[in-house]
Amino acid sequence: MEASHLIHATGIVALSLNVRGLVGSNDRSLRTSTGVASAIWALNNLLIGAHTAAALSAVSVGRQASAEAVQDKSVRIRMLAFLAVVVITMLASALTWNGWTTLCTGAGSLVGTWAMFYLRGTALRLAMVLVALLWMYNAWAYHALWQMLANFASGGAALVGAWRARQTPGTTGA
Repeated sequence: MEASHLIHATGIVALSLNVRGLVGSNDRSLRTSTGVASAIWALNNLLIGAHTAAALSAVSVGRQASAEAVQDKSVRIRMLAFLAVVVITMLASALTWNGWTTLCTGAGSLVGTWAMFYLRGTALRLAMVLVALLWMYNAWAYHALWQMLANFASGGAALVGAWRARQTPGTTGA
């Protein structure tokens, strides 16, 4: 399989998983679906040469799993897990520094980390709109069509999901 075919395939699959998770009103499903999508985005970013985005997407897999694992734990345990992911995110950003693309994707990852650990329902999905906007810079910088489409679709799906979560209180599955 040619690299361009693999880039397209990973983009389509990751885009589908992102939208699936964000459009719904269940927070657990959102964390799971976007976690799997992050692993696929890591490969997609590696294939296009976006090393910071690849590293931060890989970190996002652990972030999603950690956020899900500590949902019902004490405030202290949740804070320690959150801080661990923040440190790893900052370290990955520093080690792969590439100027504005790193700054935007790093900021997007930090917002996403805060959102996954501390927000629910409508607020979680609205924060994911900001994440999509920040990650759009990476997509634009690397001329990554699937990522541009994914960030646009994910932002829109997050808005729909925010509306749905607001309409159906108590279904966040957090």
